Amino acid sequence: MENVTHEQIYERLVSLEAKVDDIDVNTKGMVEAFNNLQGAFKVLGWIANVAKPIIIVVGFFTALTAFIQFWKR
Repeated sequence: MENVTHEQIYERLVSLEAKVDDIDVNTKGMVEAFNNLQGAFKVLGWIANVAKPIIIVVGFFTALTAFIQFWKR
């Protein structure tokens, strides 16, 4: 077994802490992006829930207008 001094252990520990800090910073960015994406999908879901009835009403009035125009001829 190789003799390792306390100073070498400390240097390795400091470099390891720096790597962990870098990973932590990168991970925070990914987590933030993921949370923002989840929020965007919620908003799109709300828009879809509102759009369905609007599309039905517009389709009904379009069909009614087309029916009236057909019978006016």
